[in-house]
Amino acid sequence: MIWDMFLMQSQHAQTAQERGAWAERRAASYLKRRGWRLCAQNWIGGGGELDLVLSRWKTLLIVEVRYRADGQPFASIDEQKQVHIQSATKALIKQHQLQQYQLRYDAIGVFPNGKIEHRSFIF
Repeated sequence: MIWDMFLMQSQHAQTAQERGAWAERRAASYLKRRGWRLCAQNWIGGGGELDLVLSRWKTLLIVEVRYRADGQPFASIDEQKQVHIQSATKALIKQHQLQQYQLRYDAIGVFPNGKIEHRSFIF
């Protein structure tokens, strides 16, 4: 984790894809420390992508991860993005027969310094 933060110090040399992967690793680590089990990362289906899918007890947690240097990580989770996330979630549930789980949608913002902002039940 310290190595990840060191690498982000030189973020100008990082591509957007590398920054996104770093943010997803930070978010997954953060949630695993809170008792969540990572089930899938970057799951694609149903016309959308799910950044992180985690479970705990009978809850399936769908997490949208945003890296933003400008301090506004959640501004880009608009209605259209929500529709894509929900569509992908439906496909995931159908494909893996996960109907017994309760759903929860969260968002995690990761900043260049590694700070995490977590918002639960975003929609």
